[in-house]
Amino acid sequence: MKKFVVLFLAALLPLALSACNRQDKVLYLLNWGEYINEDLFPVFEAETGITINLTTVDSNENMETELRTSSHPFDIMIPSDYMIEKLYDEGKLQKIDLTKLPHYAETNFMSGVRDIMADLFLDNADVTSAFEVCTPYFWGLFGLMYNTTLPGIAEYIETNGWGAAFGPLPAKPAGWANNPRVGIYSVPRFAYSAALIYATENDVAYPTIPDNAFNIYSVDNLQTARQILSARNYSSWATDQMKKDLDAGDLDIAFTYVGDYFDTYLLNAQAAEAVTGAQAEAANTHLGIYIPDKTIAFVDAMCIPADAKNVENAHLFIDFFLRPENAYANSDIVGYTTTLISVYNMIRGAEGGDVVRQTMVVNHPYNPMEITDRTIVGTPLIAFNSNQTSSIVQMIFDVKND
Repeated sequence: MKKFVVLFLAALLPLALSACNRQDKVLYLLNWGEYINEDLFPVFEAETGITINLTTVDSNENMETELRTSSHPFDIMIPSDYMIEKLYDEGKLQKIDLTKLPHYAETNFMSGVRDIMADLFLDNADVTSAFEVCTPYFWGLFGLMYNTTLPGIAEYIETNGWGAAFGPLPAKPAGWANNPRVGIYSVPRFAYSAALIYATENDVAYPTIPDNAFNIYSVDNLQTARQILSARNYSSWATDQMKKDLDAGDLDIAFTYVGDYFDTYLLNAQAAEAVTGAQAEAANTHLGIYIPDKTIAFVDAMCIPADAKNVENAHLFIDFFLRPENAYANSDIVGYTTTLISVYNMIRGAEGGDVVRQTMVVNHPYNPMEITDRTIVGTPLIAFNSNQTSSIVQMIFDVKND
């Protein structure tokens, strides 16, 4: 009988090992929607044998919730800077083994990216460099995307800055029959901080608010942000849908990632079958982007959750997207600003004859470091704790439902 059991177990062993191997060939990815070139998945699988299982969310806060409640651990997630700090502080991220990334070097990243990374983890004694915790994926600034078919809207936005989207409605230009339809990116922390940036620029209405209020949580700041956001009846609180509504003419102004403008630019150029820069520009004459002088800077980065089961696969994934040819292909679908100097040079140099993307980055504020007509100050958001974040989420919920 014992011999039979031993033989039976021996027969099962190859099946068990096979099951383990199949499990090892999976990578669970948690990402934003419309934020990766899925055509690269089969390339990664052919090279590594690893299948990517993708879950998408529409905000950092929902990403945190998904990380906590998912039925399976994630191996890679791509949150924004302030959420990365929060998750690390709570023990939900592990460090990256940089020796397992042959294509990693800090000097490979654009200077603006390195500036943001240098501002992270300043209060974490065990982190000597943010690159130990996260690998930059895309980066950029927040601004105001707008529909140029509304006469005089560019001048209206440049004159009013953040006031075009926050606080009391500015006077309408002559010829406007209706107030502009304004949308707000529906991530509570972004709306809270942008409203407070607006407050810091309005000394008359908010004479005592400090310049860095947008990175400070307090009951007073929460009330100020609520007052500012409640002053408008916003047409939309959304994420990816806002850029689509602007493109369709259903919104006039949106507070959003500048990268959403470039996403839309590329889609419109593709739909128009543009092969020249002039054709790409013609396909996008109805859209504009403006970055106020003071704004939010961000970097989204690849991280490995603390409970990841396929850590080796996670390192292979990160290194795959650090390879310039893959990062270049990824940025062709995701219009946000690349983090890698080599990829930026490929785009600006019209790699492979891609004059559409070359025109896009030359004619528009794709690289924040190249804005020369005025000084743009972009500052990353710092981490708030769970109770503070919950209060902001509740405040935004109340504003939406007032």
